[in-house]
Amino acid sequence: MQEQQANTNQGHHAIVFGCSGINGWALVNQLLSDYPSRGTFSRVTAVANRAFSRDEAQWPSDDRLQMVSGVDLLAGDDQALAATLHEKIPAVETISHVYYAAYRASDVPAEECRMNKEMLRAAVQTLEKLSPSLSFVTLITGTKAYGVYLLDKFPFRGQTPLSEDLPRVPAEYAQDLFYYHEVDLLQELSKDKQWSWCEVRPDVIVGVAPIGNANCMAQTMGIYLSLYRHIFGAGARVPFPGNETTWRLTSTDSNQDIIARFCIHASLQPAEKVHARAFNIADSARPVAWAERWPALARYFGLEGVGPDASALHPTKFMEEHWGTVQELCREKGLKEEVIWRSTHNTGARMGSLRLMDFDREFDLSRARGIGFQEEVGVEESWHRAFERVGRAGLLF
Repeated sequence: MQEQQANTNQGHHAIVFGCSGINGWALVNQLLSDYPSRGTFSRVTAVANRAFSRDEAQWPSDDRLQMVSGVDLLAGDDQALAATLHEKIPAVETISHVYYAAYRASDVPAEECRMNKEMLRAAVQTLEKLSPSLSFVTLITGTKAYGVYLLDKFPFRGQTPLSEDLPRVPAEYAQDLFYYHEVDLLQELSKDKQWSWCEVRPDVIVGVAPIGNANCMAQTMGIYLSLYRHIFGAGARVPFPGNETTWRLTSTDSNQDIIARFCIHASLQPAEKVHARAFNIADSARPVAWAERWPALARYFGLEGVGPDASALHPTKFMEEHWGTVQELCREKGLKEEVIWRSTHNTGARMGSLRLMDFDREFDLSRARGIGFQEEVGVEESWHRAFERVGRAGLLF
């Protein structure tokens, strides 16, 4: 493996797979906002399977951006994918940095593992052949790597803050977690190659994908709280939609901008500092409980966020009971009724982390700090920034 070029080099070409999702969108947005400095990236290619327009994406107007939709990493063979990328991406041979945020869901764990591993393999191996400039691949995973989804079987209770040095979850569960398959694949593909890679692990992602996202708590919460304000008025008390246990548990949010900026930062470091390493990333190393977070969310909408109330409706049920009002507001204000419905009935709306988890899960950020990334954002700023984007997407009442 050749030593990666230092971050003083200019004119890199970034490609973002999964640019329509919450992480991919933020990556493109930060790259076009000249992070970390003007001229670091001379080209930014945004790739997605779904079709979308510049107006829908709401990225800065920039001649460096080229948008490529309709790229299905599971369709056809590598030769067909190479032909598609070569045809649709000007200067494909100059691509230097891959930011991989693509994902395909399946209710069958083995199939989800197969699909996501194959998509990543196809993307990386095809670009290896197309671009001799390829130098870095960044893979975004998440707290599933620590087994938080196992709930009562969570293996690291009492071992917070969660460190990247913790072992994988037990083999009986690990075999069904596609993150591990992706990481092992990159380890294998990168052997004796000129490119390096790293894994980035956020927790709950605070942010919005204007093009739409299947699991976005900020979007769900924003829509719910804006409707609550419309019905009960500014200053109303809005109960936390979890329970007494989750009200007090601590975790560390990961704003989509912090995640994107760290991904870019890590990808520009010398290879010996980052190659084949996992990095936790969060807004701050300071643990936060919903007892602090919920009032901050409510304040954006002029509401008073209070503790849990067993008699309060779940946000999805609340939306359903007031759907007639939602439809009237959508007609009156020109809002996107279909998107609002999906946003309050998707996986993010289930809010498992608010009702099912019974353990602290905050991150140790020492490794990220160790490579020079010191940026932080407060709870209120993080969530309010996300709500502003939900509003710009035409989803608040």
